[in-house]
Amino acid sequence: PTSGEALKANEMGELCFRTPAASRGYYKRPLATAQFRDRDGWCRSGDLAYHDTDGRIYFVERIKEMIKCLDNQVVPAELEELLLANHDGIAEVAVVGLPHSVYGEAPAAVVVPKKDIGNGGQAMEREIKEIIAGTCARHKHLYGGVFFVESLPRTETGKVQRKALVNTFTSRVRD
Repeated sequence: PTSGEALKANEMGELCFRTPAASRGYYKRPLATAQFRDRDGWCRSGDLAYHDTDGRIYFVERIKEMIKCLDNQVVPAELEELLLANHDGIAEVAVVGLPHSVYGEAPAAVVVPKKDIGNGGQAMEREIKEIIAGTCARHKHLYGGVFFVESLPRTETGKVQRKALVNTFTSRVRD
């Protein structure tokens, strides 16, 4: 998402915009301004998005939340939607990238089950990994593992605190 080129319909990239109403930049922060606005006045949103053939724009994910595994980008929302659509036992899920010496970042699923899963969740963990392995490219597999929690940590506005999940589960990743 860094080439600066306009994308064709249904190609993903960083959502950029230009309008007279946009901020001129950050007060006394030239580096932050340069990262936000290019010399032609285009503002970088930090959002991964695409547009359809009718020109409608679709938000996909915050770029900073994307996972880089095996030199490929992984969109957490894609894996989250896949798991929610294909496993009835999942109430909520957040996919995060955990630091890994081989993969760079290893995708991991943090799952809130709908009910008690028993025996440490081994059967459900296997099912979750099979859903991803059976439908996704290798770099999207859950090398970081599957972790079960009672609830996902959230901000006051309801957003999942992904950094808190990374901090909690990083030490539990096996190389």
